[in-house]
Amino acid sequence: MVHFLDTSVNLMLNLAGFTGLGDPHQILIAVVLGTAAVLWNSSLVPKWALSAFFTLMLIASSVAVYALALGREPACVFTYDPQKPLMADGLERKLSWPDIRNFDCPTLWVARNELYYRSNYCFFTPTGHSYFANDATCDPAVEKPSTIIGEENAKMIQRMEARKGCPLPMNSCKKLGNVSTSRLELSRQTVKEQQ
Repeated sequence: MVHFLDTSVNLMLNLAGFTGLGDPHQILIAVVLGTAAVLWNSSLVPKWALSAFFTLMLIASSVAVYALALGREPACVFTYDPQKPLMADGLERKLSWPDIRNFDCPTLWVARNELYYRSNYCFFTPTGHSYFANDATCDPAVEKPSTIIGEENAKMIQRMEARKGCPLPMNSCKKLGNVSTSRLELSRQTVKEQQ
């Protein structure tokens, strides 16, 4: 039981720390698991370490509750790099199943939305808006890729996402770092501050 709790605490704290306030629920889960693990092992831990731990847990839970109350989310730490597109010719060349078969869910999501991004689509979901960063060129009237081939490619990628059971819409930025066209930006405003 102790080993399970310790492993869970490490996992949740790493996730919460990596995503910042991207999902405040993770911080609260980490606080609960961490507190349970420490209380379970309290006879083995010095008093000063317990005090330090509970102070950190109080700070973390306060920040998480504040973030939940205000609905504040940071932007994704990963953003799309237009200099390294996944499929530079996706609007002009008909894709085939082998082109996308080995893509994981985040890569499929980026590949599909890249077609919209290159057609000046404005993204409204928090993850899409944050990752692709709507700029002055985005047009709210655009609803699909700008070419018929691009539209067919987007539909085919969406079918592959459905086959693989990918979440639609993408609700987390955590795995976007594995996509080759992503770049890391650590100092970004929250989504609400960007809008």
